[in-house]
Amino acid sequence: MVDRSGVAVSWSRHGGADCLRLAGLAGPELEARVRIRPATAVALGTAPPTAGRLLRDGPDLCFLPRFPFLDGTAYVVTVDGAAVAELTRAGSDAAATTEVLAIHPSAATVPRNLLRAYVWFSAPMSEGQAAGHVRLVDDAGDVLAGALLATDQELWDAARRRLTVLLDPARIKRGLAPHREAGYPLRSGAPFRLVVDGGFRDARGRRLRAGAERHYQVADDERRHVDPQAWTLRVPPAGTTAPLRVGFDRPLDHGLIARCLRVVGPEDRPVDGVADVGAEERSWRLTPRHGWAPGPHRLVVDPVLEDLAGNSLGRLFDRDLARPTDDPRGARGVTVPFRPA
Repeated sequence: MVDRSGVAVSWSRHGGADCLRLAGLAGPELEARVRIRPATAVALGTAPPTAGRLLRDGPDLCFLPRFPFLDGTAYVVTVDGAAVAELTRAGSDAAATTEVLAIHPSAATVPRNLLRAYVWFSAPMSEGQAAGHVRLVDDAGDVLAGALLATDQELWDAARRRLTVLLDPARIKRGLAPHREAGYPLRSGAPFRLVVDGGFRDARGRRLRAGAERHYQVADDERRHVDPQAWTLRVPPAGTTAPLRVGFDRPLDHGLIARCLRVVGPEDRPVDGVADVGAEERSWRLTPRHGWAPGPHRLVVDPVLEDLAGNSLGRLFDRDLARPTDDPRGARGVTVPFRPA
């Protein structure tokens, strides 16, 4: 139990669930300003409050987190912006089982104006941990200060297995004050690594089995619209289940490829099959569940599909206002026709 400024905080139980119990806190105006944060996030200055509910339990307040408290993690309790307690959850002897499955982009070379990356985990992860355990570092292992966007809300998929890592857009867009003052997060010709350390906790509070990292080289900026007409198609024979193979003219955004490409056949019937993203996000293929029908087909490309720099079919992420070719092109999709031989 910790007691500061008349507020006693302790680990407790409420309704069969673990909670943090606050005693000696009176007044609804203070209750509304109670916040719980992981201590590591507080130390780094990126401290989103832990999601959860405050419930009355007699004279006390109980904080029930939306996701379980993490074993071995310290939590800071603040009231009206002032820290009143820091408590550490007891550690667990359970063996670590969660690991990093993939880091995207998988391309070895990325543009200087790279916008985002993705980290895939083998099991659901805890929230509020990313700022303390995911970073960009240079060849010497020094952190690239301010390279990642500091935000109160981490970007997870619904299953909390895919984390979207955003580089600071304000340092990428020319003309904005952060770009003028600090420049791009990355430097052309200067390699870097995206590092996920083993201290990242999964949803059960356990550390990763091991950390992971991916090395990148940095090339020049990418400032072109995504153009499906520049792609190559290897069209399979009619009647077979050989895959349709689509080659891109540059690496595309891994998180968008899967949901932005589809194929329709004669009479606009969707072609059902198994889709795969190729190495370095430079290709895509669709293997149909049934043989290809003869007749006209179309590859349909959603206009939100982006490359690694956030450029899509309809707009450039950072356009030059003086160049008419950089003007937005609308939000229309594109179709690429083909016919199985």
